[in-house]
Amino acid sequence: MALIQAHGLGLTEAAEIIHELAKCLGRESVIDARKCIQRLRDAREVLQEMDPQLTLERGVEFLLQGKQHRRATTRRELEYYTKKILMCNPELARREMRHITTQMCREMLGETFQRASSRSKARTILHGLFSYCCRMGWLERNPVQPIQEAPSREREKEPLTLEQILRLLRTTLMPQYRACAPAVGMMIWSGIRPTEVTRLIWGNIHIEARTITLHATQSKTGGSRCVHMPEPLLRWLKRLHLNPRKEERICPKDWIRQWGKLHRASGLHPWVPDVLRHSFASYHAAYYCNMERLQYEMGHRSSQMLRFRYISASHISRKAARAYWSGRYWDRLLN
Repeated sequence: MALIQAHGLGLTEAAEIIHELAKCLGRESVIDARKCIQRLRDAREVLQEMDPQLTLERGVEFLLQGKQHRRATTRRELEYYTKKILMCNPELARREMRHITTQMCREMLGETFQRASSRSKARTILHGLFSYCCRMGWLERNPVQPIQEAPSREREKEPLTLEQILRLLRTTLMPQYRACAPAVGMMIWSGIRPTEVTRLIWGNIHIEARTITLHATQSKTGGSRCVHMPEPLLRWLKRLHLNPRKEERICPKDWIRQWGKLHRASGLHPWVPDVLRHSFASYHAAYYCNMERLQYEMGHRSSQMLRFRYISASHISRKAARAYWSGRYWDRLLN
């Protein structure tokens, strides 16, 4: 017993080890328990060096190191949620990840994040953390997998009316805001996210092919896509008489400040974030009635978010939807 305890083993564990060795060596082999335990202890130390105890805190460090190539906004989001999880759950932070259960994760998410949207985001990041460790071969299972996300309960956002869009376009054509005009047109008629349009350069715009290419480093979700340029957007860009260099950015340097001044000057107050993207989706759904195409254009992995958050096609008449996608309609009103 003293020999077993001296090597940090329990009686049951030592008996199982010797039994397994006996099966491996054969019944007629003589087993020296002292030497077996010593050799197994040495092997265990080697294995521990190869596979150190991976606590949740250490797993977060590895994740953040592995995501250094991602955009600054993505890294900040990962750091915020993971640090809050560790700070609010110190006992869980020091626990080995292989010993963290689904119930622990469920309770931690519920106690740490009060808002449903924050809880859903934290669940996604925690799931990604465990999946990352599984891919690296450090874990065999992801305890967050069984935790289902709460169903979205988003309120429909009213799309802009044609009159409101016209006011925005007329304001954009004023000399002090004209530098914002290409980006505004792309958000209205291509549904590109405001953060995505700030990463675009003129090399992404293909007038002859009537497409806008977003590379993985430019899109929010990390996947590339090719967005169609409808007739109103083509006419809008030609109206601006631009001759930019391919490496030149679409948005001006002080874009955030100018964009804020622009939509305030248009009288669209209070401004609803992403309202141009919501409007694009609603008019697209009302006119084309093609959810699969709309999902691709907007860069979504599924149509669930479109159905819960973006589409307000019921507010848009067929006539208004046809006008939205008519280049002649806007030319007539802007001339």
